[in-house]
Amino acid sequence: MAAFNKLVVKSYPRIASRETSDTKYWNKYSFPITVKESSAISFVNFSQTQPHDFAVTTSNKVQIYSSTTNEVKKTLSRFKEQAYSGCFRPDGKLLVAGTENGIAKVFDASSRVVLREFTGHTRAVHSTRFSLDGLQVLSTSDDCSVRLWDLSGEKEIFKATEHKDYVRTSDVSSSSNNIWLTGSYDHTVKMWDNRSPASVMTIDHGHPVEDILVFPSGGLCASAGHNMIKIWDILAGGRLVAAFTNHQKTITSLCFDGQCTRLLSASLDRHVKIYDVKDYKVVHSIHYPSPILSVGISLNDKHIVVGMSDGLLSIKYRTPSSEKGESAVRSMPAPRAGSYRYFLRGKNQKPEQDDFVVTSTRKPKLSAHDKFLKNFEYTNALDSVLQGRLNPPVVISLIMELIRRQGLQIALSGRDEDTLLPILSFLNKHICNPRYTPTLIDVTNTILDIYGPVLGQSPKLDDMLAKLKMKIASELNYQKQAFELMGSLDTIFAVAASNREEPLFHNGPS
Repeated sequence: MAAFNKLVVKSYPRIASRETSDTKYWNKYSFPITVKESSAISFVNFSQTQPHDFAVTTSNKVQIYSSTTNEVKKTLSRFKEQAYSGCFRPDGKLLVAGTENGIAKVFDASSRVVLREFTGHTRAVHSTRFSLDGLQVLSTSDDCSVRLWDLSGEKEIFKATEHKDYVRTSDVSSSSNNIWLTGSYDHTVKMWDNRSPASVMTIDHGHPVEDILVFPSGGLCASAGHNMIKIWDILAGGRLVAAFTNHQKTITSLCFDGQCTRLLSASLDRHVKIYDVKDYKVVHSIHYPSPILSVGISLNDKHIVVGMSDGLLSIKYRTPSSEKGESAVRSMPAPRAGSYRYFLRGKNQKPEQDDFVVTSTRKPKLSAHDKFLKNFEYTNALDSVLQGRLNPPVVISLIMELIRRQGLQIALSGRDEDTLLPILSFLNKHICNPRYTPTLIDVTNTILDIYGPVLGQSPKLDDMLAKLKMKIASELNYQKQAFELMGSLDTIFAVAASNREEPLFHNGPS
């Protein structure tokens, strides 16, 4: 008796992958941990010191999450109204946040005690920052003012009211304790020096400014407004270096990765775009389920945290490699008899040239459809591949095998409404796929030949066949339009070619 050969699944060419080194790198972040807060998450900020915990501002509280456990470590809730812009001091010991009632509060990050309250703004304080040395606090407000506070003396040392609209963002220069930038809904970015009573530079972004970011060198800055990011040369007096739009909706947040070689932007279009700072081209994109208000990444690039408008907080993190060297493997003790390692011993050992390898022939394990094919149970074989999670290449390969055996009509005959519906559902889903169309047309014709006399007796089957008819008619219409378009293009190309062949000059009589 001839040996039975397993069903050979037809393979189709794969679509070429455009995976780059950046894509591989960013895809290594784990599946996100999602936390649901009661309201929108307006700001995310990472501590610059180990272990790089991060502060999440939402509703009337600022929560400090542990970067080790990814859980809430402390909650700062000394706010009567909405809190904004919870931001760490460079040493990670203090945290400052603005409030809806115009107060900027400074907290001890370890004990949650309120150390300072700076009052003077008449409207909500949306942006707060510490200076580089940590001795001053910058606050910007919806009252269009920018103020600088002395942390030790708890007094105002600078005030400016040049902006004409809400001032919603700010950043401190990384090259000087005296220089910082602010962005406003009046479309401008202004640079300030607390040694000068007025702004030292004004840049027109062209749209309400949602966020600004100073480069580590201090010579460049990025501004985000509407769906556009612009890069400015500060040292050249605010000269525009680059402008790019890759988002469909308003950009809400900017940040750098740990090495400052990649720029991240978050938007209301639910995407985080990652750019190479060399040419500002998108190297990767991450999609989220809701509009994004804030994004942050740790200095060691182990965590990406995104806050969304519906209160969702997404935490992605990188796990350290657990690979061990060869020396560590050699130093391991011999496996104990009966243990898991004992049964796996020798798996990684490679035979040498003089070794004699004993090969064992194992009987191949047959899948369910192969067992049915072996016993010529064609109906059961077809049903087995249509149940559970469908694998279209396996289904098509089985149908082709049934056609080769002249068993397709046997497999499709004698079915009732319940056993015929999965086949019609598969036809509706895949008959327009060019890879499967020739085979599935044969299946459709066979079903119509068998069940044509009894059509109209089952509403479910009639509905599925009507949908199949509409789908085939729609595909034929597309094909017809495509052929008409190809004919028109051929005519245009032919005319263009003939015009190109005509002489440029005519030497006949004038």
